[in-house]
Amino acid sequence: MNEFYDSLLGQERASVQDVSLKYGRIIYRCHERLLRAKAVSTSPYYVGLSSDLGSFTHVTKRVVLVAETMLLSDHGIGAVHELGQRESMYQTDFDPDRLQAFSNSIQTQRYGMVTKDLAQLGQWLLDTEPLLRSGLLWYGPVFAEGSTGTSFHIGGQTTNMPLGPLPSFSDRSIDFVVEHGRAVDVSRTKPLASRVVRPILEMDLPFIDGLSLGDFAQVTSEEFDSYRQYRDFMRSRLLELDDALEAVDSQVALERVALAIRDELNAATAELSGAARSRALSRSGAVLGTTSAVLAAVRPEALQSALGFSATIAAGATGLWPTIQAFADTKPKRTRGKWHYVWVLQKKAAR
Repeated sequence: MNEFYDSLLGQERASVQDVSLKYGRIIYRCHERLLRAKAVSTSPYYVGLSSDLGSFTHVTKRVVLVAETMLLSDHGIGAVHELGQRESMYQTDFDPDRLQAFSNSIQTQRYGMVTKDLAQLGQWLLDTEPLLRSGLLWYGPVFAEGSTGTSFHIGGQTTNMPLGPLPSFSDRSIDFVVEHGRAVDVSRTKPLASRVVRPILEMDLPFIDGLSLGDFAQVTSEEFDSYRQYRDFMRSRLLELDDALEAVDSQVALERVALAIRDELNAATAELSGAARSRALSRSGAVLGTTSAVLAAVRPEALQSALGFSATIAAGATGLWPTIQAFADTKPKRTRGKWHYVWVLQKKAAR
């Protein structure tokens, strides 16, 4: 999807309707190739969902937590928005009435995409830019094609056929249809995906509910390694659930998973907050000897380098202190696990 986003000019981004139309024109050229790539993919978590456009945010923020790649489409209910036209020439068979062996024909085809709200779709495309660029997500338009008129050139004369309506659509790429926040498996070809997609849409996940779609996409892209660890964790926990999601105990099972996630998140938050307080203490002027001892034990080369510049202990001074502070700031990055991703999401949601 980099081609699409790289081609968007500033004035085009300012018009969300134009964003939708341009996306449709670009995807139209490679739509069949993308659908074939999905069909032959061996990933059990490459899923296609059809959802009401109004629930795109809800579906995106949840299914991305378990899917390898998600093709999201709306139901194809709404107006047909024309994207362009193309012409093709061919020869007709023998015409006995005019004793003409062959006649040249030029047919103009128009194509468009079906959606309720171009503006809403365009805003979603802008908000999810990091996800589409990274290959986690793409939007599959419902395309419609039809003849705008056919010109027949026979014996030097031209006759025009009347305009025809755009035909109804069909989409073979959808594995799940989402209605009222629940996914119905319509393909039965991805049992593992069904085990994780259906429950994730029904779970209570407060760390993303208060988060904008744009922030969710940005965090997921920026914390990609931690995100992938969390995605594996979510798959593992959801695959442990009983197959009978319609059973009476299904909500109890989902709540247990949600509670386990909240417990883990609370523990991670406490740990990360403690690390933040430790760094704040260092910045406020911790004893140089203690900090130096820690640094010498963990990264002696950093201490040696810092001492070559200065031995001052004043907070904010040059030399040793910035080195200690930089180490305190970067060390957690090496120890981040799956909960760091969720912690960042929750932190943004709480703003």
